[in-house]
Amino acid sequence: MYVETGSGTAATLTQIRKANPSVSLPRTPSDSQLAPLGYAVLHATARPDGDVVTEGPPERGEDGVWRQTWQVRDFTPDELALQLEDARESAIERINAAYTSAVAPLVRDYPEPEPLSWAHQDAEARAYLEWHAAGEQGTPPATPVLEQILAGRNEGGGTETMLELCQAVEANAEQFRQAQVLTGRRQRLVGAVRDAQSLEEVDAISGDRLTI
Repeated sequence: MYVETGSGTAATLTQIRKANPSVSLPRTPSDSQLAPLGYAVLHATARPDGDVVTEGPPERGEDGVWRQTWQVRDFTPDELALQLEDARESAIERINAAYTSAVAPLVRDYPEPEPLSWAHQDAEARAYLEWHAAGEQGTPPATPVLEQILAGRNEGGGTETMLELCQAVEANAEQFRQAQVLTGRRQRLVGAVRDAQSLEEVDAISGDRLTI
């Protein structure tokens, strides 16, 4: 980079050549070649650390050398709040994605609407199995959902009984109930992320514990 010495503004070699079309300049002109044109080499300086770092105006030192300057400031409260909110959203997205991935094997063989009826199936199956275990005394419990499912399963000459269906439902339901620890873990992690008051706290939650 270069600097227009009169105004102290940075300039590119292309701009210098455009402003001086009759002058032939090499690819890296020196101060002695630029001085007659009102320009000088702008020497780069190391970029400092800081929250927000922007390039400042060129400055001419006591040694006559023009150097790049930097302006540094802290994040504003609004910027910090926005960063924290973005970090929370990203962490929650990762937690939910990990949860979905972990639960997917349990439901991958079922179309999306079917799991919505699992609670009803489970309740009816457990009631029926309790009635069966007690010796099938009295009227069997109502099983309207399972009756419809059994009718569909037995279309075409099937012989599955209500007892067999209830046993199958409970086997699947027990596996799914055991997996609900993942649901609790997801809820705990999401709650911790929402309560986090700093980026460091969000990062800590997003470590090993993020694995569902």
